[in-house]
Amino acid sequence: MKFEDMKGVIKKGEFSVESIENLSGDYYTVKLKNDADITWVPGEHGIFTLPGKKIEGRKFRLFSVASIPEEGFILIGTRTGKEISSFKKAFLTMVPNEKVALRGPFGWFKIQDETSPIVIFAGGVGITPIRALLKQMEFNTDRPIEVVYSSSGYHLFGNEIENMVMNNPMFQLYKMASREETAVKLDELVDHYGNAAYYYNSGSPAVLRSVKKRYRKKGIKKNRIISDLLIGAK
Repeated sequence: MKFEDMKGVIKKGEFSVESIENLSGDYYTVKLKNDADITWVPGEHGIFTLPGKKIEGRKFRLFSVASIPEEGFILIGTRTGKEISSFKKAFLTMVPNEKVALRGPFGWFKIQDETSPIVIFAGGVGITPIRALLKQMEFNTDRPIEVVYSSSGYHLFGNEIENMVMNNPMFQLYKMASREETAVKLDELVDHYGNAAYYYNSGSPAVLRSVKKRYRKKGIKKNRIISDLLIGAK
């Protein structure tokens, strides 16, 4: 992590809810109007609070921003799990024009250069910051971009990412449903690219530890592995 990765934490603003959608099961997206006209680097996350809402327990959540500044809105993807938290219950029942406070965005989960091949692993709702990275590179045909998206059920942003793949011959998407087939595909990609690629990973802490261990056993250097913990999704 570099100092400049954390500079955005000093930024603060309030943003109006534009829409909240329950896409499937316990998967939700929240779209906020960019009222404060802030900018950010794709892949960053922010600290979100709900002014005026009575919240039991932790009063904030870290969410990755799934959109890029050019889209003109702040997009969040999340899921509630079996037992919804007080924060999530308040957040996901907000109505248009209610205010959400944001500190940031900031973070280290960013594209490192313009030419290296990219291998991406997303576990479940960990696809959220990946969507932003893919939107940033949507029309980049200078390098291969391989996306391994593992989810046992619904694939959040799946159709949108499939459309990106159809329009860019350098994109490849592998939608996986099991750990076993995910591991086989990751091994295949590591064997092909080695340390020529950067490896971006987003998901739960336990899954990311396993993926990182797998890469390191294959000889991938630490500085080629970039991970984003799924902190705010639950």
